[in-house]
Order: sequence, then structure tokens, then C-alpha cells
Amino acid sequence: MNKMNSLFLSWVLCLVLSLSGCGTTGTSTTTGTAASTTSTVIEAALPVVRTGAAVATGAVLDFAVKQSSTRTRLANEMYSAASAVYSLSGGTFPTPSQFQASIVAFGGSQTDANYAQFSTAIAGLYASYYPKLATGDTKTASDLLNAIAGGIEDATASYVTTPSATTSALADANPAVSF
Repeated sequence: MNKMNSLFLSWVLCLVLSLSGCGTTGTSTTTGTAASTTSTVIEAALPVVRTGAAVATGAVLDFAVKQSSTRTRLANEMYSAASAVYSLSGGTFPTPSQFQASIVAFGGSQTDANYAQFSTAIAGLYASYYPKLATGDTKTASDLLNAIAGGIEDATASYVTTPSATTSALADANPAVSF
């Protein structure tokens, strides 16, 4: 990857992280609890998180990858990573390092520089909210993970070779299973 692509992806990562930092915490004067305020802030920021995940994913696909076949392969790997993120939302929420390890293990290769940049950007987005998650608030954590996975799907939709209908059909058939 050339220097221009690296600079652009660095800029996109900074943009995503700055967007994700727009909602900070504080104590609510009406509820008096920092935990409920933090959950409210995260819940309110979910559209920005989804957009940030889509921007980070799309930046790698649109600007870092020049060959169509490589872009399609990478999009399929990223789409698979979204499935891994959805599967994490079914239980307790992972640490940022566990989150990134799941993305790398489920999707692409650690030797693929483009996939590594994608996993770093997405993990950075999650890590920026991780300290704000109230202990035991699995609903907010699940919503955050689902927003990230949705953003990845949004960005890869035009490139993936396998439609999400299979995953949706499986989820509809067995709603107890997380994808």
C-alpha cells in the first residue's frame, strides 16, 4: 500500500474516533446516576457508531484496494467479521483486545495489510466506547456491537458475493441463535 493510502486511512481512523468521542459521559441531574447517563449517551450515539463503522470499512474497500477481485475477497472477509460481531452481542461484552481478536480470527488474515487496517479501525471504534459501558449493561453493549456490525454490512453490501438473505433466513428460523 502506498503512502497516500496509509495517510488517508489514518485520517479516516481519526475521523471515526473523533465522531465516536462526541458523546461523553456525565452525571444526570434527573437520575443522579452516571451509569444510566452513560448508557443513554451510547444509545444516542449508535447512528454515529454505525456510520463510523461504515466509513472505516468503506475507506479500506474503496481507497486502499485497487483490484476488483481483491476488493470482493476482502469485502467477503469483512462481511464475515460482521457475523462475528453479531455473535458477540449474544452474551457478555468483550474487552477491546478480545473484540479485535474475534474480528481477525473470524474474517481475514493477519498477513493482509488491508484487513489488518480494517480490524484496527473497527476495534478502535469499539475501544473508544468500551470504557463508557456500564458494568453489567449488556443491552447497551449488545446495541453497540450491533451498530458496528450493521455499519460493516452497510459498507460491504455492494461488494459481497453472498447475499445476507441466508443469514436472515437462518436468524428468522431460529431466533435464539445469534449471527
